[in-house]
Amino acid sequence: MAEPPPPNLFSKARDVLATPSDQGLESVVTDLFTNQETTEYKTANALFIFLTQNFANCLTLKLLHLYLSSSVGVHRTHLLHLLFETLDLYKKRRFELSLAALTEIKPLVISCLRMRQEPEMRNLSRIVSFIVDDVTIVDNGGWDELSECLYEISSVEPLKALHVFAELPQVYERFVHNCGGMVLEKAEKVLLVPYQDRVEDWSLGLQAVVKLGVQVLDSGTGSATSVDMVKRLVALLVKAARGLVEKGMEEFLVRGLADLERFLERDKKLYDYNKSQCDFVSCFLSKIKDLGTLTKEATGKIHRLVKSTTQPSPVQQPQEQHGAVSADGLDDLPLLEILRTFASTEVEEKAREKAIRKLNQLLADYIAEDSTDASLLRELQPLLISCLKKKEGISESMFKVLGEVVYHVAFEMMSSHVEIWDDLGYYFTSHSETDFQRAVYIFQCLTMWLHEDIMDRIVESLLPEINKRLYPPPGDVLVDDSCWVSAFVGAFCAISQLVAMEYYARTVMGMADKMVDSVRELVERKMEVGFVRRAFRDLEVVVKKQKEWFRKDEYKLTKSLLRRLGVIEGMTMDSKVVLWRINAYVDIQMANHVAD
Repeated sequence: MAEPPPPNLFSKARDVLATPSDQGLESVVTDLFTNQETTEYKTANALFIFLTQNFANCLTLKLLHLYLSSSVGVHRTHLLHLLFETLDLYKKRRFELSLAALTEIKPLVISCLRMRQEPEMRNLSRIVSFIVDDVTIVDNGGWDELSECLYEISSVEPLKALHVFAELPQVYERFVHNCGGMVLEKAEKVLLVPYQDRVEDWSLGLQAVVKLGVQVLDSGTGSATSVDMVKRLVALLVKAARGLVEKGMEEFLVRGLADLERFLERDKKLYDYNKSQCDFVSCFLSKIKDLGTLTKEATGKIHRLVKSTTQPSPVQQPQEQHGAVSADGLDDLPLLEILRTFASTEVEEKAREKAIRKLNQLLADYIAEDSTDASLLRELQPLLISCLKKKEGISESMFKVLGEVVYHVAFEMMSSHVEIWDDLGYYFTSHSETDFQRAVYIFQCLTMWLHEDIMDRIVESLLPEINKRLYPPPGDVLVDDSCWVSAFVGAFCAISQLVAMEYYARTVMGMADKMVDSVRELVERKMEVGFVRRAFRDLEVVVKKQKEWFRKDEYKLTKSLLRRLGVIEGMTMDSKVVLWRINAYVDIQMANHVAD
């Protein structure tokens, strides 16, 4: 048994952490950067190790406060390095900061990013990535404020925004959607207008674009939007590389590729790139390898790096207790067998996640063909419903991909085979109350016209639960906001489906009124940031996905709702900006679609 720490360490730790002042920790940190042979250093080091091992959440908060309050450049650099090493240690030990601590840490990190002239941008970017990683694991609400911050600082410090984005772990779709355009715009300016003495800036632009492609392909959905974005990224990278060679700057290009190789060596190892992500990198390399002899050698090194270690974790087949097949090997399995792999409780979580992503990708490719086999899709339906009903064993990230799989099957059965998926309607009947947020998520995944038989069940079971949670809105900022946000987005999906049905006219009007009244009350209570803004951002994503089936009635309803929300008194400019963004999309994209 390990010896207990000396009693004086407890009292010293209490003195450092339990007081509002940061002076105690500042003294410890100062002593850590003195000669290691001194008594001061040894005492401070023992205390800091004790704090690291026993008070991770408090220590991280204190270090961030200390960094923000420090005005001495050298001291700030040391603090940043110390914070990076501390969080790196936690990550290696697979320790996550608590949700309560993250709630306080996130705004502090945002404040750090907004400070100008950071002494060590790489360390700060990696600190952000550590916090983002914990947020994606612990906090289902995500971190939309970070994407907004990156968008904001990109106008004055574009390289900082690119630095942070390039270091991010794999993030959720909404985050990539919010930041992707900004990253592409800023990186394009750096890549297409290179400066001879700023190869590191060009390298950063290269890494940011590659990372954007990796993030877009993280879900493995193979959607048309993802494919179009990846094609655009490859075209930009090729154009930038070819432009350098045409200007006689091949050595400049090779230096940038060497930086990319170092970046990918670390990033690929950290985040376990899937086959689509590796293929994206290889596609870019293959298109520029013949630009010059030096370029061919440099691209060859990166290609070998990307391909040599692409060995996804084995996925155990249900029918073979001791046999295993790699994630790439899933291509050779029938769709039903891949789904069984995902549904199996005997397969490790990481392998199951790869299985559901692979199923989504293969199913999207299959449905894109001229004809599909209805019997094959029917085989998937019972097991998909079983997966939807599972309370445990399916993480939020896996459930989101599962929702896309459900959409593919439902859409194809209705559009190509004119067949209603009755059991999907019964899922809403049985789980709207007991598993409300997941039921709403599946509903919003169904970006298609839904048959009235399905909608009748949703009206009977899901709508009462939406109404109950939508209005009155929560009265306490400590209440989990995700439930209200789900109700708000679910309400929009519901009225969009019902607006064309005359006998539901009063239901549509009543629910739209509740949406507006609920937002108004939250704004009046100054609870806008945690609730309303997040709901608007989710609404933006949903509106864009619903566009394909919207017609004139749905268009008019959306315009009316946006107008009513936009005139609520006291709403902050940040929330109004999201509404304006949705409105602009509706006016440009949806109006043209409806007119056609």
